[in-house]
Amino acid sequence: MLILLVEDDAVLAAQTIDFLNAEGIEVDYAATLGRAREIAAQTASFDKYDAIILDMSLPDGNALSLLQQSLAGFDAPVLFCTATTDLDDKLAAFAAGALDYITKPFALPELAVRVKLLAGKVSKCNQVFELGSLHVDFSAKIVRRGNRTIVLSPQQWQLLTLLAEQAPAPVSKAQILRHIWPDSEVNNNMYKSLLTRLRHNLSRDNEPSVIQTLKGQGVALRESS
Repeated sequence: MLILLVEDDAVLAAQTIDFLNAEGIEVDYAATLGRAREIAAQTASFDKYDAIILDMSLPDGNALSLLQQSLAGFDAPVLFCTATTDLDDKLAAFAAGALDYITKPFALPELAVRVKLLAGKVSKCNQVFELGSLHVDFSAKIVRRGNRTIVLSPQQWQLLTLLAEQAPAPVSKAQILRHIWPDSEVNNNMYKSLLTRLRHNLSRDNEPSVIQTLKGQGVALRESS
């Protein structure tokens, strides 16, 4: 998955790129409209990108102009990410063809989910995920294991969603830490505690574990071998 980020705040851009990379999203970067137009000229109106994140106000102009000028043949879905909260600006962005709009400050996990949704890359975990007797309805926020209904905390839901998105591939500890605690210092006990609670909730009594620890790789949502 490849996206284009157009953002003049270098610090925010670096943080965003690092987080999205950890989520498996590659990022090309432009700090100005001029550079974005150069990229458009090289890539046939951005058609190689799965999604584009645009800041509204850039040093050399308003990003609305980029969107309006590029609409012919412009297939990549656009998310505006800006400090502008004025309703007229939001309406103008949608009128120009944007599909989503998020205001600063924002949570990086939310931005990642919005980008994946725009690009059509969010997996079945946004609907229903099944693994053996485990049934997860992410839309209704319902988890069942056989006839047993399971109640999860918000952080456990975050972790389960991340694992389901990648299943059956493993998710590294570093990726989990960035996803659950993007702006906080986290000690190893917090990570282990969250993983233990989720594993315990999903597998009780004689139910086989569905969260497997893979040495040197991380943890994966899969049936035990």
